[in-house]
Amino acid sequence: MKKTDHILLVDDDDVLTEFLGVLLRGKGYEVTVVKSGKGALRKLKDNFYAVILIDIKLPDIDGIELISKMPRAEPDMRKGVLTGNPSFDNVQKALKAGAHDYLVKPAKLDEIVKTIEDQIKIQQTELKARYKTISLPANF
Repeated sequence: MKKTDHILLVDDDDVLTEFLGVLLRGKGYEVTVVKSGKGALRKLKDNFYAVILIDIKLPDIDGIELISKMPRAEPDMRKGVLTGNPSFDNVQKALKAGAHDYLVKPAKLDEIVKTIEDQIKIQQTELKARYKTISLPANF
């Protein structure tokens, strides 16, 4: 884990984001919390996040719709969805929109942290493989 890994939590649940933020910061991650989809889009304009965790029910926009509106400039960012109202339809919509993971509330905090850490490991593995391929000599 690098201390530069930055995580964006998009959820209006103050208790969840407070506890999750404390846990993640304690593990060395930089954490930003926003309570709305519009707030998330503003943050995404100026920052790169290794992982973004989004609640489906936000006060201003559906979390799945938020994924669809995210800038495509950061294809390496891992996206997770968190919901208290799970349905097969929502899982399909989230994955189609570009989510990499789907968690159901009430999820245990350590389960959420593990999911985030797993997504960061996947991202790092993909980036290493890509850069290894790019750096191979042309006659290899």
